[in-house]
Amino acid sequence: MVLPQTYGAAVLLIIVSMLCWGSWANTFKLAGKWRFELFYYDYSLGVLIAAIIYALTFGNFGADGFTFVDDWRTPADGRSSSVALAA
Repeated sequence: MVLPQTYGAAVLLIIVSMLCWGSWANTFKLAGKWRFELFYYDYSLGVLIAAIIYALTFGNFGADGFTFVDDWRTPADGRSSSVALAA
């Protein structure tokens, strides 16, 4: 896991997260005449795929040498992880 080490990096991450905060509403307005249900499925699937790609690529950076999959398995047993994934 990569954590910000300086105050400036933490502030930069806060600003980026605030810019991404309204991504749902902004992209829905930009979509035009799409039905809400279709946009919801498309947006949710896109966010899920992007999160998986980022976790498997950028999740490998870190000082401890663990990969994302190692970090995923470490704190809980398999049942707890599967329940969290299902939720």
